[in-house]
Amino acid sequence: MRISRSVAIAVVGVLIVVAAVLMMLFMRGVPQQVETVLVVGTTYDPKTLDPALSYDIASAIVIQNIYDSLVGFKPGTTELIPKLAERWESNEDSTVWTFYIRRNAKFHDGTELTADVVKQSIDRAKQLKGPPAFLLDVIENVEVIDRYTIRFTLKYPFTPFASLTTFTIFAPVPPGAQNLEEKPIGTGPFKLESWKKGEQIVLLANKDYWRGSPKVDRIIIRIYPDPSTLRVALEKGEVDIALGIQPQDVEPLSKNPGIKMVSIDGLVIEWLGMNHRREPFNNTLFRRAVNYAINYDYILNVILRGTATRLYGPLPPAVFGYDPEVEKYGYKYNPDLARQLLAQAGYPDGKGLREIELIISTAERAERGEVAAVIQSNLKDVGINVKIVDLDWPSFLDRLFNHEFDMYMVDWFPDYVDPDDWIVPLFTTHGLNLDGYNNTMVNELAMKARQTLNPQERAEMYKQLQRMIIEDAPWAFLYVPKLYAFMNKNVEGFVLYPAYYIDFYPVYKTR
Repeated sequence: MRISRSVAIAVVGVLIVVAAVLMMLFMRGVPQQVETVLVVGTTYDPKTLDPALSYDIASAIVIQNIYDSLVGFKPGTTELIPKLAERWESNEDSTVWTFYIRRNAKFHDGTELTADVVKQSIDRAKQLKGPPAFLLDVIENVEVIDRYTIRFTLKYPFTPFASLTTFTIFAPVPPGAQNLEEKPIGTGPFKLESWKKGEQIVLLANKDYWRGSPKVDRIIIRIYPDPSTLRVALEKGEVDIALGIQPQDVEPLSKNPGIKMVSIDGLVIEWLGMNHRREPFNNTLFRRAVNYAINYDYILNVILRGTATRLYGPLPPAVFGYDPEVEKYGYKYNPDLARQLLAQAGYPDGKGLREIELIISTAERAERGEVAAVIQSNLKDVGINVKIVDLDWPSFLDRLFNHEFDMYMVDWFPDYVDPDDWIVPLFTTHGLNLDGYNNTMVNELAMKARQTLNPQERAEMYKQLQRMIIEDAPWAFLYVPKLYAFMNKNVEGFVLYPAYYIDFYPVYKTR
């Protein structure tokens, strides 16, 4: 028996409807996967997301999660572990370094990571000449050995080179990529979805990440105008992790049963810089007077409330080569001596001095405003009048790198963990040379120390360097802040690193 065409069409239509109803009923019984979102609150506003141009912690926090460097740190330590390089080796005198690139890493746009791409990225960073480009000056030549092997020939022996490759300037970028400042493309665990400057950054999990997909699907980094607002957001549960809490909030938040705190003694240093290119800072006696005029104990105990320790010289205590004797010969609060030195410098009771401008950015560290106010008061007591100018973080960096300042306050997050990273960039003409400080003996000894292979000999050289630098008083050495992060009780997997590397890859929420 034949069925008419119209009847057949009607039967098929009924079957489709029945199938759709059954599918809806089935789906109701299947749990739907909910997107996991991690909300990070911070006061840090990035300046750029290009690893060749970034040289500030606000930018680095984001870049470290979009990109990978060649070498990484074991969680919570300064111990080196493989990252984009599966292994590495050097010759006996540390002038030739060979890195073996992993074969399963791809960029967010699908481009394969190869040794040639690494070389192109290094060449690009050199050509752009961004603030961190001087770190690459040690490299004489970069050679591609094969598809996954790259060799660096250095200008001289340099034992901490592997540590140097942890820094973001060694994060490869895909060939031909444009506008990486705003549209980064890395090999890291997260991809940029959107960036509304000054407000928030949204990152998406890279499901094809070579280590496996991250444990959260999306990260929203909200930028708050000040730490007080950030604290309120944390207490209300509007953010899961807070970075940038001010010292006065550390104790009360540590007692909040709904919030957990992680802290670590870090390698960050805070100082008061002076522009040696301008009078009166080209006068060593004046700079020493500034050092003796500051009430360090008041800053540590009253303003910072025990969340930092004293910095007596150019190196933090936890780094190799630190000289414990520095705590005896370093500057201490002595306003009478400060007045004497000021008079010897040609400014008795401050006569003949112009008003000094001190630039700061409380957006990067809120407590900096209170510390600056104490320094302003201390200097006024000995006859030095200071005007404080508080800038947003990108504007502060512009003035700092262009040397448009009298004095400034800032902190240093290490590029790599070796005393060389505090001495050469900050106190020699081979580095950033922010202050215009130029001591030929310091330059020569610093370069000799970085080329010395024997650890004991290196340590002695760094002890000499600390004495020489402190004698010149290029800065006022302030303090070493402890590193903190606060989070809701359901956040797991977050680890602080001494070098303040922020890694969201292992972080997850339990509910």
